[in-house]
Amino acid sequence: MESKVTVKIYGQEYTIAGDKSEEEIKRIAEYVDNKMRLISRVAGDSAQGSIGILSAVNIAEEYFEALNQIEQLRISKTQLENDSKYYLKMWEDAKQNFLQYENSMSELKNQKKENDEKYKELQAKCTEYENSFFDLQMENIQLKSELEKLKNSGEEH
Repeated sequence: MESKVTVKIYGQEYTIAGDKSEEEIKRIAEYVDNKMRLISRVAGDSAQGSIGILSAVNIAEEYFEALNQIEQLRISKTQLENDSKYYLKMWEDAKQNFLQYENSMSELKNQKKENDEKYKELQAKCTEYENSFFDLQMENIQLKSELEKLKNSGEEH
């Protein structure tokens, strides 16, 4: 879509044709006109023949600064993308570690439950052995008593 637009730059009319819309062409022409008027005020009457060149140099400087800023933004964007990937990986690693931690905790809870059950079984066996030991002690005391009685009765005869 080629547009032809008549614009006024620094007091002269120009017909500009281009692929841009009429509004964009007018905006660009207005920018150039403003730049030339600013430079003519700063440079004064002595530089009237150089206003176009000085304006072009000034606009070229802005262009190259803009290119430099674009390059800096590309570098920043790349760095931010790399940082994002790094932090996403850290997040995924953290989630994975958390899941492993949850699994470990679940296993430890199961082991604790099993150990508690074994502890109760061992405690019950200890109580049973204590009772058996007590019974044996009582039987031993009884046998000693009977043995003493037999000894004493044998000495009397």
